[in-house]
Amino acid sequence: MKRAIGFRVEPGLIKWALVEGSPDAPILAVPPGKLTSPATYDEPQTLTFYRERVLLLLSQHSPDVVAVRYAETFGRQSVRDSDYRRCRIEGVILEAANSRGLRVVTGALASISKNLGTKAAKHYLEGNDLRGLDWSKYPAKNVREAILVAASALRK
Repeated sequence: MKRAIGFRVEPGLIKWALVEGSPDAPILAVPPGKLTSPATYDEPQTLTFYRERVLLLLSQHSPDVVAVRYAETFGRQSVRDSDYRRCRIEGVILEAANSRGLRVVTGALASISKNLGTKAAKHYLEGNDLRGLDWSKYPAKNVREAILVAASALRK
């Protein structure tokens, strides 16, 4: 059975979800998780912390593909420092996956929608389920996005 791990990054937090099966019938392999670096870490320490934890997740769960949900780029008036931090953390995830020889799928909601074969993946985030996967245990949008991007990578 194909397995994908999806990541949704925020400047001080990574939400992740391991999904298996198919995009039409995704199954959570384990409960979604989060990675938070210690508040006392400076940026280089934080990036190292995330790299080590992501590598550990990849070793523990042996996904076939890694998926990273990128931020939307349209309608933005300016770029904030938090946007740059998010991008750097996403880059660490990409590097960690590549160092393990794993295929990586990335994209914002438009790419996720395409991979799921739907016009608007955003509707899943606002709905009650993702193709049979009950959302009720996961009300946080960033957790749902981690699950959604992982499910979208199962098609590739």
